[in-house]
Amino acid sequence: MMLSRSDRSILSLWLWTIDKWIFFSFFTLLLLGIIFILTSSSTLELKLNKESYYFSIKHIVFVILSLLIAIILSELSFYKIKLISLISFALLILALLYCIQYGSDIKGAKRWIDIFGQSLQPSEFIKPFFIIINAWLLTIWKSTKKNKFLILSILSILSINILLLLQPDLGMTLLITLMWIFQLLIIGIPMLFFIFLILLIPTVILLAYKFYSHVYERINDFIFGTNFQANQALKLFNDAGYFGKGIGEGSLKNNLPDAHTDFIFSVIAEEFGIIICLMIILIYTIIILRPIIIAFNCKNIFQILSLSSLSALIGVQSLIHISSNLSIIPTKGMTLPFLSYGGSSTISAAIVIGFLLSLTRKRIDFSEVNLNIENYK
Repeated sequence: MMLSRSDRSILSLWLWTIDKWIFFSFFTLLLLGIIFILTSSSTLELKLNKESYYFSIKHIVFVILSLLIAIILSELSFYKIKLISLISFALLILALLYCIQYGSDIKGAKRWIDIFGQSLQPSEFIKPFFIIINAWLLTIWKSTKKNKFLILSILSILSINILLLLQPDLGMTLLITLMWIFQLLIIGIPMLFFIFLILLIPTVILLAYKFYSHVYERINDFIFGTNFQANQALKLFNDAGYFGKGIGEGSLKNNLPDAHTDFIFSVIAEEFGIIICLMIILIYTIIILRPIIIAFNCKNIFQILSLSSLSALIGVQSLIHISSNLSIIPTKGMTLPFLSYGGSSTISAAIVIGFLLSLTRKRIDFSEVNLNIENYK
């Protein structure tokens, strides 16, 4: 469908104002995700006695909902983004508290709550809203020099981390903390404070290794190479070749219980090949770098902080997923944005894209438009 600049329909105006590189990269990944879930979940459906295409149909629903959310959020003003993020952040803090007490216990962790028969993970949703709230607080701190806003930023990250560690969810804790440190680094903090924050991360990992049994087991499995799922995932890459074995022809995925979520990249490698994997990485690179390039030309500190950290969120989460699939780091139950199965993960990533589209959207400043009415009389 061709749209001309003279077309003033809602769709045309929306397409002309959004950043097409971000949107079509996002849209491409959503479509690819449907294909990958279709081929990676068939064995699991048989094992769980589910109907054919059970996971695929559910994922398509998630994709449609995610697309709508991204489009709606892309129309928001900066003020509305801040307001929605503030309300959502407060509600999600309450949801995290609820998780600890009443959440569904899956594999020893209480990270999910059931709403209308659907399991939702509040920690997935809080990521983009926290980034916006923290960017807002740091912007006010920078402009007013009032330290109470920096203290609020510190209290907010501490609150999230405490709630996440009580679930427990070390991976999500580290991911959100990295985004917080990244924002502080951009806004400008004393070097000693930055060094302290960097040293804090390995300290937390060491404490988690000592006090959390599942962290202890995963790190030991990584060191000694005894993790079954990681070894199976690595075999998928070794057998992949340039073009893979073909759709549905993969066999090692049958041994991965989380093939459609935590190890989706390995399944993609086996069935579609290394070339497709590299193309996927290229698409992620566009989503990550495009907002950062735009941020370089921005003067609004809030916009710079939000754009750079939201794109970094997608980048770091993707890097963790791919690295764990390649056995570069210990396995971590972290999904690959847009490609892994899961409503919480897909919708959360779509919220990130919606915010990116809004923050990069072309806006007409009518205050700068000088119309001389007398010339038209």
